[in-house]
Amino acid sequence: MNAYTVEDKVVIVTGATKGMGLASSKQLLSMGAKVVMVYCSDTENAERVKEELKESHAHLHLLKADITQPQDRKRIVKETLEKFSTIDVLVNNAGVSSKAGFLKESEEEYDRVLDVNLKAPIFLAKIVAEQMIKQQKGGSIINFSSICGHRGSLGISYDAAKAGIIRATQSMANKLGKHGIRVNSISPGIHKTEMNRYHWENETDIFQNMVSVTALKRAAQADEMAGTVVYLASDQSSYTTGTDILVDGGYMCHFPGR
Repeated sequence: MNAYTVEDKVVIVTGATKGMGLASSKQLLSMGAKVVMVYCSDTENAERVKEELKESHAHLHLLKADITQPQDRKRIVKETLEKFSTIDVLVNNAGVSSKAGFLKESEEEYDRVLDVNLKAPIFLAKIVAEQMIKQQKGGSIINFSSICGHRGSLGISYDAAKAGIIRATQSMANKLGKHGIRVNSISPGIHKTEMNRYHWENETDIFQNMVSVTALKRAAQADEMAGTVVYLASDQSSYTTGTDILVDGGYMCHFPGR
């Protein structure tokens, strides 16, 4: 088998114009993939990204959509097929967090976080998988979870959603394997992205505490997740499915008191 290759693969990336989604999109494009970069609301930032990636325009389609809306999920698939004729990979990266703790979080906020981080990725994966089955050539679905899905730390809604996506990934893998569709999740550790900018810019207690118990004693940069995305998108991971890959700098191997 050749080295990691995603050349000519058509990849949908949600939350693609910032953080890990942007880093992954850039890496995929640099390796010859065709990428549909989905973003939700920040059009000004999306235009900056489009200009930055102007040399990749032939392999790039920027798409504004709200993945929590069923009609938008269908439109993502429709526009991808219109632009590139097929779908090989889905990267469910889009996510939100809640600043409220368990005792202060409203039911509306809980619903919002679960909708974006759990329900929407599941139903987007469903319609992408249906298309992959029609194509009869397999595919790869990559869901972003978090270390918070393994060990609660950021809040009840976020932790519950990220734990749920790991179990949903296993269920999808079990159902879709017979069609040659692999489904895996990635659980990043503490990292510097837009979503947690407040914590790392202000070196909050939660940020410093998480870094201090990470084996590598530092937070990750967004582009340090891109290699794992490429691996799971490529045929090098042809026998990898139903698993969660921790990219956490050794956070989960911390043993209290050591």
